[in-house]
Order: sequence, then C-alpha cells, then structure tokens
Amino acid sequence: MKFIITENKMNSVMEKFLNDEFEGFSDIHYTWANFNCGMGECCDMYAIGFVLPKTNYDEYIFKLVDSENYRPFGEYKDYPEDLPEPCYEQPDINDPKFDTILISEGMYEEMENYFSFFDDWENELLRVLNRTFHMNVKNIRLEYEM
Repeated sequence: MKFIITENKMNSVMEKFLNDEFEGFSDIHYTWANFNCGMGECCDMYAIGFVLPKTNYDEYIFKLVDSENYRPFGEYKDYPEDLPEPCYEQPDINDPKFDTILISEGMYEEMENYFSFFDDWENELLRVLNRTFHMNVKNIRLEYEM
C-alpha cells in the first residue's frame, strides 16, 4: 500500500519531531564555530555553529557554512594568525555566502532512525530550518560528506 504525505503534513511531523527529539530545539543559539588550531581553538569565519541549550558550546547540532571556503577541521592554508575581523561580530545567518547546512552525525542518526533514508527527509528539514531561523539556504549535506 502506498502512503502519500502532503508537504504541510510532513512539515508538521518534522517540526514536532525536532522539538521532541532535540530538547530545546526552539531555543537553539548560534555563533561562530570553532576548530582546533594548534595551541587552542580558533574562530572559524566560514562556519556558524548551532547549539542546543544544555550542550557544550562546540557540540553543534548543525552548521551553516560558506561551502566555497569552509574546510572540515579548519584546514586553512592562509588563515590569519590573529582573530579574524568577522569573529568580533555576531555572524549573519542571512549572508548569502553561507549557503549550505551541514547536519551533525548525531542529528543524522536520529533523523534516519525516524524517517529512514536521507533523500526522504532532507528537503523538508531544509525547509523547516530555513523557516525556523529565517534563512534562505539552498543546500543541506551530512557533515562527514564535506
């Protein structure tokens, strides 16, 4: 038997799932992501990390990245030695250079357990995240695919 879920119904299911499975989802905060740069942690001016309340500052449920410049683990060749200027300001999640959402492995596993295949829910998750955080991001990927 084939079962068809309308976009509105899937949207409702996705929002309820996110709020039920990720405690504090409606209170997520975001700031520049970090990476280990040798002697400590550095601000990653190409990634904005979204963190649930009650989790560590570096346990990102997802990141919003500049896909052209972002490198996993901060493997940047010409990264400035001092704190980059953008890192002094709150990141702008509506800056068009931030064009891709990278979902964490933990988020991916929870989503797969509930919704099955990534292709089945990736577009709806993207729509919900865009609407929730007032963004206009076009791409969504798994963090370990970058």
